[in-house]
Amino acid sequence: LDGARAHVGSHAGRERVIVREQSRVKRIERAVHALVRRRAAEAVADSGHEMNVHGGPITPELPAGSNVIVISGPGGVGKGTLVEALLRQDQRLWVSRSWTTRAPRVNESPDAYHFATREEFQERIDAGGFLEWTEFLDYMQGSPLPQPPAGRDVLFEIDVQGAANVRDRYQDALLIFVDAPNRAVQEQRLRSRGDSEPRILQRLEKAHEEIERASHMDFIHLVNDDLATSIQELQKLIEQHRSR
Repeated sequence: LDGARAHVGSHAGRERVIVREQSRVKRIERAVHALVRRRAAEAVADSGHEMNVHGGPITPELPAGSNVIVISGPGGVGKGTLVEALLRQDQRLWVSRSWTTRAPRVNESPDAYHFATREEFQERIDAGGFLEWTEFLDYMQGSPLPQPPAGRDVLFEIDVQGAANVRDRYQDALLIFVDAPNRAVQEQRLRSRGDSEPRILQRLEKAHEEIERASHMDFIHLVNDDLATSIQELQKLIEQHRSR
């Protein structure tokens, strides 16, 4: 009996130690997060920009009547192709070209992104030049502060986290989540555009995370099964948003 009591006491003691250690770790994490936020605020303050709760510059005003449209979705579902088609047929759209530190893919248009080095990207962060940015897989990607011409709607092609950040800034933004019919089709599209095998596996794994996150936001979901049909559906959604 005494041995059993000793065992119970020892077990309870270990649990108290574990709880104390967990509490200590949480305190350290909170302190680190606070330090990161404070240093980010100091960096932007030095650059002359105001800060908001998201750690970036204050939300820039858009021209009167401008709408914000966000197209998100996993890699390889056809977002870029859809966006380029929309831009060709809808003169009211103005695309915000994302910055990225990844290398261009084979046969990728040099205008698809603003390709930058990590140093250039960090300088842009320090200057408060991004509306939102993130570390995605093994590279950095972000949306510069939008400056559309008068009478144009801003179109973002960004990941789900970026879409959440844009929605925080522009509450009336239209969020559209594009997906492939299934992961097999997504994989085929990734291969056809020249992604490496490790990158394909990363993209497929990331797709599950993005779909889960998008399910908790008010995205309109669009399955890109047929290109022509998807373009028509997107244009219809945009026109409905404009006529609210």
